[in-house]
Amino acid sequence: MNKEKYMTDILDIMATQKRGFSVADIMLQLNTLYAPRGEKPDQKVVEEVLNELTEKGYLKRFTVGIIPQWKITEEGEDYFYSL
Repeated sequence: MNKEKYMTDILDIMATQKRGFSVADIMLQLNTLYAPRGEKPDQKVVEEVLNELTEKGYLKRFTVGIIPQWKITEEGEDYFYSL
């Protein structure tokens, strides 16, 4: 699976649910999405994509306790809906 697909799916999940997500939350959502096709998300690639989207300003990273979380920004929503 390529990074572009991960980016689109992660932005879709965040834009529709509008809440913060940890890596574990994202992995669970992606697994639910990919499992029927016999695919499994790669956590390393997911973490890379989260960092790239954060660098571009599409996601905001924050911490709850000691757990990193990400939430979509307005720029991220605009980008997602323009795809």
